[in-house]
Amino acid sequence: MRRVVYFTLGVSMSFDLPGVKPNSDIETLFKTVGFIVVQWGQTEQNLDLMVAGLFGSFKGHPLFNRRPRNLEPKVKFLRDCFEQLPELAQFRAESDPLLSRFLTVGEKRNDIVHGGIADLSIKDGAFIFLKIDVVAKEHHSIRSVFLDDSDWPAFRKELMRLGKDVQSLSRRVRDSLKART
Repeated sequence: MRRVVYFTLGVSMSFDLPGVKPNSDIETLFKTVGFIVVQWGQTEQNLDLMVAGLFGSFKGHPLFNRRPRNLEPKVKFLRDCFEQLPELAQFRAESDPLLSRFLTVGEKRNDIVHGGIADLSIKDGAFIFLKIDVVAKEHHSIRSVFLDDSDWPAFRKELMRLGKDVQSLSRRVRDSLKART
């Protein structure tokens, strides 16, 4: 059974949270992490649309025996598609660096989104997160991840560029697949 959920947002929706003062460090943290979450969702969804479109176009091909769910398997799947399917060869040179960018930006995004904030205040120009990494069957390790004020403009710009670039590639792949049917 398919479930649809609708949200109704009032005209006066605001970012009022108890204890969060306007222009405070914590408000900056919430806005920054919120931007990362929203922008990444839009960006990765375009990657998902490309994967879904390929599955719909190449039924029966050995590459299409399992749908990838997480980022690294999606990137591997798409690389394999661009490498092995002659219909996608025209996108190969463009897709490889784009998919590499996904992994780089995705790592930083995951560290922030899946990390825990170490302090609600900026320390030496950065928010500090603690990220617990799991080495399967061996141990857990904890490391610090910095969301640095000096790195933020470049990271924000790359997130937006990545979203724009994957949307463009996804649209062109879809159009080329439509043209062949």
